[in-house]
Amino acid sequence: MSKRTYSEAGVDVAKADSFVDRLKHLSLRNGHKKLWPGAGGYASVVPVSEELAVALTTDGVGTKLLLACEQNNLATIGIDLVAMCANDLLCVGAIPHSFLDYYATGKLIEADANALIAGIIEGCDQADMLLIGGETAEMPDLYQRGHFDVAGFAMGMVAKNQLLSGSEISVGDIVIGVASSGIHSNGLSLARKVIDENHPLRKELLTPTVIYVKPMVELLKMRQSNPQLIKGIAHITGGGWRNVLRLNKNVGFAFDTPLPIPSIFDAIREQVELDEMYRTFNMGMGLVIISGEKPDLIIKTLEKAGMHSQVVGRVSEKSDTVSISTGLSGALATISLTA
Repeated sequence: MSKRTYSEAGVDVAKADSFVDRLKHLSLRNGHKKLWPGAGGYASVVPVSEELAVALTTDGVGTKLLLACEQNNLATIGIDLVAMCANDLLCVGAIPHSFLDYYATGKLIEADANALIAGIIEGCDQADMLLIGGETAEMPDLYQRGHFDVAGFAMGMVAKNQLLSGSEISVGDIVIGVASSGIHSNGLSLARKVIDENHPLRKELLTPTVIYVKPMVELLKMRQSNPQLIKGIAHITGGGWRNVLRLNKNVGFAFDTPLPIPSIFDAIREQVELDEMYRTFNMGMGLVIISGEKPDLIIKTLEKAGMHSQVVGRVSEKSDTVSISTGLSGALATISLTA
């Protein structure tokens, strides 16, 4: 049987990246020169004074919504929505502050809306964010009954001397991986086809995304007195482990001690090539921290919050390349990914 790919599942990552590049070019105005260069494009950083900026980001949860509808379980989707935005704010050094949501549906079903909003509120509580508003739209001609879409919008604050731009990352820096809870909210268009409706692990695809905010904010505050503690943060979402390349194009990343891989990925591996797995999924690592020193302090802080983490590799000289030495399903493999 031929192996499955994300593209074959209907998602063309290269085309999406090309569209974003064109959009950046078409929208470019003189005012964009005032923006601060936040690492990886995870959030736009807009200065409000010489020393302070707001960081803004938006995201959704993709086809995880279809799983929620299929399983008649909207309780956790709101947590995912907050996680996708709040974790991105951390990547530019911002402290998450406020959240808004957009909920569009064919027909407003009160029980579904209540479950969704309850999840968003729970996510905001986990992220220490305020849900300050949103928009609900009924569009019966656009959405089939029972189907809907959601989007999140988040704002955080970052001081100029705390901005993470990725420019300080250098060869030899330590790479720390922080465990995911599973598949999180990316790659579901492929995963749903592999882990079909009769698969015993199907329900695990709805496991909510980890919100890393509270221990990471504690670490960002420690960084105020020691900038070497954290030089970069990457949220591993769409694009898989290639996301670390967004931090600094002049270096590479060598992973030689990956985190334990959840069983859901072993199941997907049966139908998907190994390199495609690392291009598409988080593979057990939801967040990456680049540290210049004191990795033990980072690991201890995360462990205290109940989040498993460990040193997984180093920053390498091989620019714009991710090298992975990994064992999955008992097989040792070396994978090389480029942007």
